[in-house]
Amino acid sequence: MARSSSRRRLSLLLAVYLAVTLVMGWRLVSIQVVNAAEYRGLAVRQTQRQLTLPARRGRLYDRGGEPLAMSLAAATIYANPHEVRSSRMPPMVIARSLAPLLDRSAQDLKGLLLGDEGFVYLGRQLPWRVGEQVTALRLPGVGVLEESRRVYPSDGLAAHVVGFAGIDGEGLAGLELGLDPILAGQPGALQLERAPGGLEISAAPRQVTPPVPGRDVVLTIDRQIQSMTERVLGDAVSGYGAEGGSAVVLDVATGEVLAMASVPTYDPERIGNSPVAARRNRVVTDIFEPGSVNKVITASAALEEGAISVRERLKVPDTHRVGSKVFSDSHSHPTQRMTLAEIMAQSSNIGTIKLAQRVGPRRLHEYLERFGYGRVSGVGFPGESAGLLPEVNTWWDTSLPTISIGQGVSASLLQVASVFTTIASGGEQVQPSLVRGNVGPDDQLRPAATAPRRRVVSQETADTLARMLVGVVDDEHGTCELCAVPGYAVGGKTGTAQKPSTTRRGYEAGAYVGSFVGFAPAEDPAVVVGVALDEPRPLYYGGLTAGPVFADIMGFTLNHRHVPPSDPDARSAAPVVGSAVTTAAAGEPSPLARSPLPRWTRRPALPAWVHRPARR
Repeated sequence: MARSSSRRRLSLLLAVYLAVTLVMGWRLVSIQVVNAAEYRGLAVRQTQRQLTLPARRGRLYDRGGEPLAMSLAAATIYANPHEVRSSRMPPMVIARSLAPLLDRSAQDLKGLLLGDEGFVYLGRQLPWRVGEQVTALRLPGVGVLEESRRVYPSDGLAAHVVGFAGIDGEGLAGLELGLDPILAGQPGALQLERAPGGLEISAAPRQVTPPVPGRDVVLTIDRQIQSMTERVLGDAVSGYGAEGGSAVVLDVATGEVLAMASVPTYDPERIGNSPVAARRNRVVTDIFEPGSVNKVITASAALEEGAISVRERLKVPDTHRVGSKVFSDSHSHPTQRMTLAEIMAQSSNIGTIKLAQRVGPRRLHEYLERFGYGRVSGVGFPGESAGLLPEVNTWWDTSLPTISIGQGVSASLLQVASVFTTIASGGEQVQPSLVRGNVGPDDQLRPAATAPRRRVVSQETADTLARMLVGVVDDEHGTCELCAVPGYAVGGKTGTAQKPSTTRRGYEAGAYVGSFVGFAPAEDPAVVVGVALDEPRPLYYGGLTAGPVFADIMGFTLNHRHVPPSDPDARSAAPVVGSAVTTAAAGEPSPLARSPLPRWTRRPALPAWVHRPARR
């Protein structure tokens, strides 16, 4: 009986032993085989820490090689609270030592030093001398990392084009955002080993993957033209009490944007001090009904389709009924017989509507699309608007006449300026561009791809219309005498359009956008300038408000780029800047003449690619 009992106990012990062995064996298999990857990861997380080493962000240069955005070395101060607590130095002593250097209270720093994390920032992107001072203190658990701080050395010049980057170096707006994949580079990594308590093992090997710096990008912006454009536009917005304004300068031959300005503006280094509305690039993000500027497309379509000849005189009354609406010219006049040139020079609504009726809705819609309405320009700016172009099958009986004179369709200033670039370049549309190229590791400029071109209208149509548009400025009945540039023949078109209401159908009473877009010299166009003023007061006609701003910008640009004048004697007869932004009736002096051109002093050395030609 006793022997049987002993056997049962032995069997039970053996069973328990086998069960424990099986459990332990399964646990070992689970740890070392089934869940091995998970436990390896846990061990790595407990003993190793990986710090990201940010890459140097590429610079943004103007076309002449001067920086618009660059990154400077900055010191980031960090702490390991575990190491701070295990040291002999009290956290408050460490906090008081750092407080005057980091411009923070000792109490705030003490709270961070006593946290539960293994890594905390105490100060980011501080001047490098601060980092050197912190290093010299040899405080336990406190270290210094090198980071980059984004700066904009031109005092906000071209702020709406350049945009801004965040504290971690990522592009947030403008070309800083649009070109982020090129500018950002690739971050590196620093692998540190630490004890389970969080203390860093200084003798352990460190693995470093160096960061790859971003590439520098050269923009098409001309610093001098940009500065002049911003100043003239800002003075005009202030002088006319406008809600805002925008201006763009394009090279006819290449489509390059030489200047792109918006008012109000902001300082990208103090982004928190600016309202969100002041940061948008109105030239590409804001759309408006172009008004009479749109008559250029209607005239192009009529010429190209043979709906009217150069010599034909069209019967033009001062009113004309289409469907349920009676349209009228800007002023009362007896019925006249007008050529297409006279219709353009005098900006006749009725003459333009009659042309559109000959062209027809489907053909007019086709030409609006050809000239680039309803799609982005391809300039590559983030947030660019495609505008509004209703599908032709949704047009009402009054859509053809209203759209032909620039109502019921919306476009950005860049799209409208591109229409005139097409006319000025002989009927070929050149895609506008903001980037000349990028700079490689060898410090050589690699030009951007040539801007694509496409035929919109024939050379004959473009040249004929370009000659007619000179009458807008030179003709005694033209709508923009104040758009003249001394010494140069100028072609262009005024626009005065009511702003659609944002709360109801129809238009806002007394709210207008005045615009002028034109080119010069008319015999061989080199530059297109577009200007739009949002709700100028008390005058609102494009010829009286945007026109003089156009003249100042165009005059400066032609002189700056050494474009030969049409009339050398007349060129020296009048000043280039501050020609005529004035309340014409009152005869007040131009507000544009009040401030001199900025003085550019002590410029940094230009990069090597400016001096050495790029390799072909």
